[in-house]
Amino acid sequence: MVLTRRNFIVGGLAISANAQQKAVVYRPDASAWQSVGFGAWAAQDSEISGHCEKSRPGEGFLLGREEFKDFRLTLSFWISAGGSSAIFVREPRRKWGPTGNDRPGRGPNAGYEIAINYRDTENPTGTICNVQKPKKVAGAEEQWNELEILFRGSELRITIAGQKVNRVDQLLSQPGVIGFKTPATAPEGFVVRFQDVAISPIA
Repeated sequence: MVLTRRNFIVGGLAISANAQQKAVVYRPDASAWQSVGFGAWAAQDSEISGHCEKSRPGEGFLLGREEFKDFRLTLSFWISAGGSSAIFVREPRRKWGPTGNDRPGRGPNAGYEIAINYRDTENPTGTICNVQKPKKVAGAEEQWNELEILFRGSELRITIAGQKVNRVDQLLSQPGVIGFKTPATAPEGFVVRFQDVAISPIA
């Protein structure tokens, strides 16, 4: 299934009977996502992929509809050489747009954007944008990289490829959705892929 700004039937939730203690698994079997801005999204089996569209340059976002406050997010990501992406967490539900402070991760009281970029030395993979760079860069382009995000209260921890890359405290403690990003421009054939996306709410 392909998502554009007009068609975003891509993902769903498989929720167990006790959702507060069990993982919420995101799957491409129902409409639990919202597409904002540009780019194109597709889903197959347990994988969601994002592409850039030459005819419509600009950032694209795919945002879940379920809000979480304290949680453990696990997934694997794969990104083409020379491209960039991001993961959004605790992004409050609001009217999003493709420019300015309407974008996820921007504006007062927005959520947090975690960069995926192996070419940018200023904001490399694992950066909490506008907050803190990672202490190291883990993983690589064109391979599957396991990622874990643990968000409890004001503390955020990020682990990539089994390495603890970032930890920060004193962040806003607010419920919000998770999401993904495609860049405004990217090399020909760019794709970013997210697989086995699961969230476990924690007390």
